[in-house]
Amino acid sequence: MWQIKKTILEDLMVTAHNYLPDEFLCFLGGNKKEQTIEEVVILPTWNGKTSSSINLHSFPMDDTIIGSFHSHPNGVAMPSRADLKFFRRFDINIILSLPIREFAFFDKQGQANTIKIID
Repeated sequence: MWQIKKTILEDLMVTAHNYLPDEFLCFLGGNKKEQTIEEVVILPTWNGKTSSSINLHSFPMDDTIIGSFHSHPNGVAMPSRADLKFFRRFDINIILSLPIREFAFFDKQGQANTIKIID
């Protein structure tokens, strides 16, 4: 089971809230083998009211990016078709619905997943 520190989720919530009314997109670094999310990785992105995007050529050339995070300012924590296509690149994906402040976790196939939140 994947795990993430509570403080990382709190930091993601604050940052995403600061981007309102736009979406916020960033990435998650960690250890695939141990299924731990250890850090937030911020790369240059374009963030708009209904979507976020990134130039995929800006990714680091290693395998430390294991997941994605983005917010949905429309209050819905379900992935869109574009989200599902994007999720295929990562083992774990998180959507935060705002202003409701509800996290949803998904695997590569867009299936709901469970994450253990640790201190």
